[in-house]
Amino acid sequence: MYQTWTFGHRVNTRIFLNTLLLLLIMLMFTPSTSLAEDATLTAEEVFLDVLINEQRKGTVIILRKDDRLFVGARDLQLWRLRLPNTNPLTFYGEDYYALDALAGLTFKFDPSTQMLALQVPPRLFEATFLNAQEINFSALSPPSPGGFINYRVSANHAKGLTNSTGMLDLVGFGGWGSAQTRILGLDLNKQARAIRLESTWTRDEPMQLTRLRFGDTISGASSWGGVVRFGGIQWATDFSLQPGFVTFPLPGISGEAALPSTVELYVDNLLRMRREVPSGPFSIQDLPVINGQGDAILVVRDIMGNEQVITQPFITSSRVLKQGLQDYSYELGFVRRNFGVDSNNYGRPMAVGTHRLGFTKHFTGEIHGELLGNQQSVGLGGVLLSPVAGVLAGSLAMSHSKKGIGGLLGLGFQRQSGSFSIGANTQLASQNFAKLGLQPEKIAPRHISQMIVKMASSVNGAFALNYTQQVFRELEEHRSISGTYARKVGSLGNLRASVTRYLNGEAKTILGLNFSMNLELGNRTNANINMSANKSHKNVNLQLNQRMPARGGFGYRLVPGLGDSDRREAEVSLQNGVGNYSLAAAQSQGQTAFRGSASGGVAFLGGSSFFSRSITDSFAVVQVPGYPNVGIYAENQLSTHTNAKGNALLTSLRPYQKNSVRIEQSDIPLDAQIDTLQLDAVPYFRSGLVLKFPVKRSRGALLSVVLDNGEPLPVGAQVEIINENILENELFPTGMRGEVYLTGLAMNNRLRAIWREQSCEFALPFPETTDPLPHLGTYICVGVEP
Repeated sequence: MYQTWTFGHRVNTRIFLNTLLLLLIMLMFTPSTSLAEDATLTAEEVFLDVLINEQRKGTVIILRKDDRLFVGARDLQLWRLRLPNTNPLTFYGEDYYALDALAGLTFKFDPSTQMLALQVPPRLFEATFLNAQEINFSALSPPSPGGFINYRVSANHAKGLTNSTGMLDLVGFGGWGSAQTRILGLDLNKQARAIRLESTWTRDEPMQLTRLRFGDTISGASSWGGVVRFGGIQWATDFSLQPGFVTFPLPGISGEAALPSTVELYVDNLLRMRREVPSGPFSIQDLPVINGQGDAILVVRDIMGNEQVITQPFITSSRVLKQGLQDYSYELGFVRRNFGVDSNNYGRPMAVGTHRLGFTKHFTGEIHGELLGNQQSVGLGGVLLSPVAGVLAGSLAMSHSKKGIGGLLGLGFQRQSGSFSIGANTQLASQNFAKLGLQPEKIAPRHISQMIVKMASSVNGAFALNYTQQVFRELEEHRSISGTYARKVGSLGNLRASVTRYLNGEAKTILGLNFSMNLELGNRTNANINMSANKSHKNVNLQLNQRMPARGGFGYRLVPGLGDSDRREAEVSLQNGVGNYSLAAAQSQGQTAFRGSASGGVAFLGGSSFFSRSITDSFAVVQVPGYPNVGIYAENQLSTHTNAKGNALLTSLRPYQKNSVRIEQSDIPLDAQIDTLQLDAVPYFRSGLVLKFPVKRSRGALLSVVLDNGEPLPVGAQVEIINENILENELFPTGMRGEVYLTGLAMNNRLRAIWREQSCEFALPFPETTDPLPHLGTYICVGVEP
């Protein structure tokens, strides 16, 4: 008996312990449910009017529990307050946070008015981030297949001889990129020849900021390497593919606002930005500043009139890349020789690479290498942005060639602060150093140094002092120091004085004085007077100009000889929609010369050809099919009109930017159906696209419809033009007296009227007419069904 009880007692204890452990585990994994149940049963709901920093926020639900106030997470987020890092109180599935968990927040509760006033420091609000630079990169319009030809011819006659030159620029483009060939024609001393300048295929990738070229182009630049023309392939970054893209790090400025405020940003005492900010901390990134050092001043003015001023110095340089940004150029091909003289003269094979990387916002590193047959060069470079010293730069390179092993060292610094700037750079090279652009038989200069100091003032003018030293191995050393001073002389003109002292060989000093004055004599006419003097002669130059109108017209230029100069010139110019033309005559020292020139272009796009002025940028063919003489506006400026077919050539579009193009509505007949009056063009560089405006003749007419019994078609009945080729025909409502207005009519039409589950049909001819709103008369709708 005793043993059985003992056994049973042991069994009950084990069950009890297991049950207790299970309950504890369940409690551990379900805390929120338990709290929710407790909060639902014990928390008190109150509706309170809330003020935050004396700004009314409306009426919200507040929980009161154990003499503590809890606010819903949604309301805190709506007020832009940061959620405290504490466990929330859950009430009917929503989280509430205690006000006393927000460190620094104070509140006052008035039971009599049911008002809750909160005083919140700015740091408890969510931060606001602003960008002072607006980047408006638009998606590119797909290029249409096409091309254009530019030409320029000129002739000169002097001393009984006539020489002429011509330039032909052939460009084709499409979705595959663009291809260009330039040809120079010469007829000198009755010896005519044609020279191919360059032939290049280019493909741009604006989203990747890269450009691929195949053909004739120019190698990329580095801090110490040379630049040459070559024929081959090049892959490089090109930041101009996204206009407005900033490559260097821009400074930022931060502040706090207890109340909604207006912030004004001043850079070097110039207002650059004005924005509204809510309560809390804010940060303005990418301040609109330029190279150099200065001060950014932020004026914060809240709605109560309180004002605070934040001043922050900055230093920037375009020579430094943003952190993580890469700038590179890789080339493979053959060095071009005698460019402009020979068409197909290529020399040494070359492989060149340049790569720059922004390691931090203060330091950018560079590596550059060159491989040219039996010549190899490699080097490193870097630019450091220092708030104290300014911009520090250095480069170190070495080479191997037939001359032997050579080396190069370059150092430089630049500091610009307000109206004062100073800079210096020096480059030392050994005798055997070789690089791209330096002919193999040439010897590198031993030492090249330059130092420049500039001071500028809007009141006192600008002063610059420059020292240059060049030490050659096979030539005489060159050393000089020069100073210039320039200032505006009231409203009269500009004065410039200069002095240059050569310090090597026979030291000599050159003094110069120049005064220029520009007088506006009319809308397009001005006179320019330039007086200069030095030790050897005095010269007075008077020039009278009339500029050509932008849309076409005449202009001229007259230069009478004055002072020691007997040079006289006269030139007349004409500009129209298809070219530019000029004739000029000059006389000096008893000799007379004549010159004439003409330039223009021909574009091929959209199945049409257009004569135009020389095309230097991008362009578009605007199509308003069937509507001649419609005004075409680019950026709200009247540019051209459509021809008899409704087409027009629009030139001078900005590549990789949005160009707003619209048509003049008043030039389109009333019976036209216009879906839009404006289209945006974002073209590739020196490429074209077709802008087709969705304008068509509505072919509309008004008619009256009656039924078999003579009654008019009921109001609200719908009429459709039966077209078996369209799944869903357009429906036209019927008005009073059975009148209905239809569009899209053909010469012969079959119409169906539908109303109250009834229908009937009738035939409608539509004769050609010049009336924009014709009335076709009354028609009987027969065969009413059911």
